[in-house]
Amino acid sequence: MDFGELLNELALSLNALHRRDVCGQGETLAQCFILSSVPDDGIHMSSLATKLGIDNSTLTRLIGNLERKELAFRRRDDEDRRIVNVFLTDGGRGLLSTFSERLDLLGQRILDALPAEKREGMKEVLESLLWSLSRELLRTS
Repeated sequence: MDFGELLNELALSLNALHRRDVCGQGETLAQCFILSSVPDDGIHMSSLATKLGIDNSTLTRLIGNLERKELAFRRRDDEDRRIVNVFLTDGGRGLLSTFSERLDLLGQRILDALPAEKREGMKEVLESLLWSLSRELLRTS
């Protein structure tokens, strides 16, 4: 496989594992990613859409679903009323905590499956890959 194919397989496998082992039964993968992308002090809707790689209209619909489940809420910015910020409710933060615990367990299982001599180097490789992916996202946005 060439590198592009490996990246594609990595993305597909990570999505499937997130769906199966992290998000649980009640939330979609997209909702899981949204909840894990909202910082404690909130985030602008447009920034969140960019981070997730989705259209603003798609994000609006997904946030509406999270609001109906009382996991998130929207509030206009105090300084610029055109800006809408997203925040997690207590229920959303609690579910995010559950996601984080499940993600830690998944990460540990994957790490434990690697040969001991490759474990330390794998974290460094993944950090470098993430840095490279972040740069690529900035380059094309």
